[in-house]
Amino acid sequence: MPAAYYDENGNRVKQCTKCKKVQPVEEYYKHKEGVTADGLQPRCRHCTLAKYRDQNQRRAKKRKQKTHKLTNKQVAWIKEQKGKFSIRETAKEFSNKFFAIKINPSTVQRIFAGKIHTDAGEDNTISIYDLLAGASDLTGSVEDYVESLDPKKVKF
Repeated sequence: MPAAYYDENGNRVKQCTKCKKVQPVEEYYKHKEGVTADGLQPRCRHCTLAKYRDQNQRRAKKRKQKTHKLTNKQVAWIKEQKGKFSIRETAKEFSNKFFAIKINPSTVQRIFAGKIHTDAGEDNTISIYDLLAGASDLTGSVEDYVESLDPKKVKF
């Protein structure tokens, strides 16, 4: 690591290890005491900031790729909590129960509202067992009851 020195004009300067430019010491950040002889970072401010910008972009990209898709078991657990906990409490308990998988309270709210993670036609369907139970309560024929229902709304 090149240390700071005085140039021919009497200015204290240093050469950057990255861009190799000779710049005044005001263009360098301070270093921890005892690490370098001159007490300055080896890279100039511009190169240091560029390095951190690049690292942050890479980390942000990895964070975006690291999304956790909720399993059916997790979604079912969240739906069970409706009415028991508030939305924020449900999100907090979710991270405790499912080992540090964090979920945003807005995601919990959308699951509660039925906007995401719904079964296809969940609200408009009738179970085959409910269908049979409903047919047994009727005084008319079962065939008439079954024909009155839309077959697309019956889930098996």
